[in-house]
Amino acid sequence: MREIHTFTRPETPSTLPKVGSPYAPGFNKFDEGTRYAYANGAHELTLFWTEPSTAEVFGLRDQPVDVALYVNGPAAFLLYRIADVCEWSDVAFNIQLLPEAERELPNEQPGDRARFVITLVNAADGIVKGRRLVSLDKVMTQSLRHTMTEQLQSAFVRPLYDIAVQETHSRFPDSDAMLHAAEVVEPTLG
Repeated sequence: MREIHTFTRPETPSTLPKVGSPYAPGFNKFDEGTRYAYANGAHELTLFWTEPSTAEVFGLRDQPVDVALYVNGPAAFLLYRIADVCEWSDVAFNIQLLPEAERELPNEQPGDRARFVITLVNAADGIVKGRRLVSLDKVMTQSLRHTMTEQLQSAFVRPLYDIAVQETHSRFPDSDAMLHAAEVVEPTLG
């Protein structure tokens, strides 16, 4: 059985839509994919899957979640796996891809565990199907904070970021292969 972790409730109110509600009012369809960002004091991973099954929704809620981090220059990759729901997958990110008003650096201190929110959205109709809150290990928390701080302090050149993403995906045939080169691989708690 996995360890249960409790959180101090953040003072920042959550802007996350409720399960059963539209993910973004005015939009009823999304491309399949993944979005990762840090907002409202939490790391947010949003999965846009077409017609997620009941087993996937329940699996998101109950199954162990593992995460990893791989960095290649201006491109960082958050790898994630939900046991019996999805194999290792990855999403590339750079904090400077977000609009300036949405850029928020993680503020967890050494020894803290970050909040990690996973949201499952039906890409076919835009409705939030499930959500789960877990905590990241202390090492992963600081690794993500360090990576995002470095990204924000570096000059951002979009073509160099795109090259780094393409180079990484050509070097590793899949997320499992990238996992073996990851700097940090940790299970989540909760």
